[in-house]
Amino acid sequence: MAETIETLANRLDRLEKTLEKVTLQLSYLVDELVPNAPDHYKTNTEVHTSNKADKKEATKIINELLEKMGIAEVEPIPVEEVRKSMASRIRAEDNEFSRAIIEEREK
Repeated sequence: MAETIETLANRLDRLEKTLEKVTLQLSYLVDELVPNAPDHYKTNTEVHTSNKADKKEATKIINELLEKMGIAEVEPIPVEEVRKSMASRIRAEDNEFSRAIIEEREK
């Protein structure tokens, strides 16, 4: 089964949310089982710190890539807007392969 970027992004988002929940649940266990745990193991500390740092690093890398490709001045737009834009401009009937698929479905 071929995965699209969209489905992979959705799966990654679900995985990140699940991992955050598991991390939080594990921190609760540490609080209960290890009363004198170091502060960074406690639930009252920021759980998402590494995730935010990773996103900042990813943003930095993406900005560097955009600059190397000569499109550094272009403001990225959300994926939802790209999909809407593509859906309004791309018609399956205009693509030879899509027309063939449509014809086969109609048989």
